[in-house]
Amino acid sequence: MQLSPVPEHVAHAGLRALYTVCTADGELSSLERSFPRGVQEHLLHSHVDLATLQAIAPDELARAVAPGEFRGRILTGVVIAACVDGSVTDDEVVVLDHFAAALELDPAPVRTARRLAKHQLFLARIDIARRALAGHKVRQTVREEGVMAMVAQLMPMMGIADPALAARYRALASSPEGTLGRGYFEFIESNGFSFPGEPGAGPEIIVVHDCLHVLGGFGTSPEQEIEVASFQAGCHGGEPLYGLLFGLAQYHLGVQVAPVAAAESMHADPARMMRAFARGCLVKRDMWSDFRPWEHFAKPLDALRAELNVVPSA
Repeated sequence: MQLSPVPEHVAHAGLRALYTVCTADGELSSLERSFPRGVQEHLLHSHVDLATLQAIAPDELARAVAPGEFRGRILTGVVIAACVDGSVTDDEVVVLDHFAAALELDPAPVRTARRLAKHQLFLARIDIARRALAGHKVRQTVREEGVMAMVAQLMPMMGIADPALAARYRALASSPEGTLGRGYFEFIESNGFSFPGEPGAGPEIIVVHDCLHVLGGFGTSPEQEIEVASFQAGCHGGEPLYGLLFGLAQYHLGVQVAPVAAAESMHADPARMMRAFARGCLVKRDMWSDFRPWEHFAKPLDALRAELNVVPSA
């Protein structure tokens, strides 16, 4: 997604909103201190003295930020701010609710945060999964190929293999060195994952996610899974919130939303997360909707990164 430059007064108001949420429960953890720094450095490029931040009232925030893109970005930021210390509290949700109302924005993200705070985890999982990459790709597959095509992708998870599909992916072993196809094959093999079509494998729609691992140079530790989820969220042409929440829920909040991985807790580095998100925002294509891996497997990685504008990691 392309981010418009943020005026300094809007950046200041937005950072105050983050501070307001982070201090809503009376504490300011090291993670909550790191998050505004990461936002300022990698997204806002502003020059606000973070040591001087003070809380901001909802009506003051609404006066400072006109209706439009920046209001939505602030709501995304404050919902993430409520999560960065590892748990969402009722006090934080109250602030989120007031901000969303004052900014005249859809309260759906606040409902998700409230479900996390109330430990209504089944509903929170549904919210996040259906609006993150997996849900987007399920809808796209059903729309373009039909319901039965999506059902067929789910069969290997239930132990029903598709040998022809698995053989097609395993044949990528013969791809030339340095291509996306070879990089994808080596990524799956080196991590002990299953190829699409093999028993127990996830649906083929997650190949896009695995390709983003390869293109962005991300590993598979919990910390890097949060980073690749953040990078992935930035690669989306639409609302990034639930893409960001996917990684945080799975590897920081201990809420399982990925069907093929166990949930873990307290692995987020907010500054690295924002750096990865900023890299994703520079990508020139909506990777959620417009990237079909088989059209690119034969391309050299360096050329494909240049084509997509995947900039090197710092």
